[in-house]
Amino acid sequence: MRPLYRFRKLFRLAFLISATLFTIVGARSEVLTSFWRAAISDQNPQGWSFAWNPDGPLDEMAKYSDLTVVKTQKPGERLEMRRGVLDGDGTLRKDAPSLSSNGAVNTPSGAADGPKRYLIASYTMPRDSQGVVWINDGNLQNKNVSTGTEVKIFLNGTLRKDLTAKMDLVPAIFQEALGPLKKGDTVSVAIGPAETGKRGGGLLRYTLEELPDGQSPPPPQNTIWQPIDAASPQFDPDGSSATYEAQQTALNETLLARKPELVFLGDSITARWPQELLEENFGAYRPVNLGIGGDWVQNVAWRLQRTSLEAVPVKVVVVLIGTNNLSNGFTPGEIAGGIEKLLEQVKEKAPSAKILLLGVLPRGPSLQGPKNEKVAPLNAKIQALADNKKVFYLDVGPSLAEPDGSISPEVTPDRLHVAMPGFLRWMEAMKPTLEGLLPNQ
Repeated sequence: MRPLYRFRKLFRLAFLISATLFTIVGARSEVLTSFWRAAISDQNPQGWSFAWNPDGPLDEMAKYSDLTVVKTQKPGERLEMRRGVLDGDGTLRKDAPSLSSNGAVNTPSGAADGPKRYLIASYTMPRDSQGVVWINDGNLQNKNVSTGTEVKIFLNGTLRKDLTAKMDLVPAIFQEALGPLKKGDTVSVAIGPAETGKRGGGLLRYTLEELPDGQSPPPPQNTIWQPIDAASPQFDPDGSSATYEAQQTALNETLLARKPELVFLGDSITARWPQELLEENFGAYRPVNLGIGGDWVQNVAWRLQRTSLEAVPVKVVVVLIGTNNLSNGFTPGEIAGGIEKLLEQVKEKAPSAKILLLGVLPRGPSLQGPKNEKVAPLNAKIQALADNKKVFYLDVGPSLAEPDGSISPEVTPDRLHVAMPGFLRWMEAMKPTLEGLLPNQ
C-alpha cells in the first residue's frame, strides 16, 4: 500500500471516529430562555409575554389580556415589582392573576360557576430551531393552595401537557418535548386553580432548551426544595448549579492553600464574618471561612463531600447551620437529624478535629416573638448532639441581645444577619470556648 494512500485512509478513519464521538458525547443542550430571568425583568424580554384570560377559554390566545409591570416601594423598604392588572386607582386588581419578580404566581378565586383565571407566560420563537425544543427543569411549588394548582403547557394554543401540583413543600416536577419549532411558534405555560371557584398559585421555574434531534435531557431537577437527607448543591432559579459549584471549588482551593487549623462552616451568617476579626483573635491558626450564603443543611452536606478537610491539619471545625431550613418549612426534628448526619461527615473527613456546634441565632427584633418559636426547640435538639468529647455546643444568641431580650438593629440590621457590633459580641462569647478547644500555640 502506498504511504500517501495509507495516510489518507488513516486520516479519514480518525476523522470518522472523532465525528462519531462528538455526535455521541459532544453535543450539548442550549438554554434558549428562562422563565425566572424573564420574570425578574422590569420589561418583557424579547419573545416573552405575560397575560391572563378574562374573557375566554385558554386555547383562544386572541382573547388573552396583557399584564402590566407595577413597581412599588414603601418608605424604608426595598423596591417590589409585580405583573398584574391595574385598577382605576392605579393599584393591582385582586380579581386578576399576578406574578412577583421571584417567580411566585397568584391566581385569584372566581365565581363557582365562572371561568378559571390563569396566568399565562408565553415565549415566541425568534428563529427556527436546529433541533428539538424542550421545556426542562419545570418546578411548581404549591405551599398554600389546598385544592391544588394546575400547570398547562400549550404549543400554538394546543394543549401538550396538563398536571396538578398538590399542596406540598416538594414541588411538582415537569418536562416536555415540544419538537422542532419554527420561527413564530409560541410556547405557553398557564398556571391556575385546580377547581372552579378556588384560587391557585405557587413558585414557578422552568427553562426552554434545544437539543439535537434524537437526544433527550436528563430527568428534570428539583431546583426549589430538596429533602433534608438529600445532599444537594444550590440551584440558580434557571436550573443550573454552576455558580454554586464554582464557589465551592474556590473555597476548597483556599482551604488547601492555607492549610488551616480552624475552619468555619455554614451559611451567609458565617460567610459574613469579618476576616480581620478572625485574624486578630485566631490568626495563628490560619482560620478559613467556608460559609456560603443561602446554604441549607443539604447544601453543606453536598459541599463536605467535595471539601478536602482530610488534607489539612484542622483542629477545630465551627458549624452553624439550620436557619434557612427553619424558614423553609423543615421541623426542628428534621433539621437536627440532618445536622447529626453532617457532624458524622465532619468526623469522617477530619477524625482528629473537634467540632464546635453553635445554636441557631435568633431572628427578628427580640429573643421572643413568633419568628423564634421554633429556634428554642431546635437548639435543644442540636445541643443534645454534643458529647463534650468530640462535639461541643455553644449558644451565642443571648449575647446578641440586650438585657430586656431585644436585639438592636446595630447588631442585626436586617433582623437576621450580624453586623460588626454583633460579631464583636459573638467573638467575646465564643473565644473562651474556642481557646479551650484549640491547641496552645
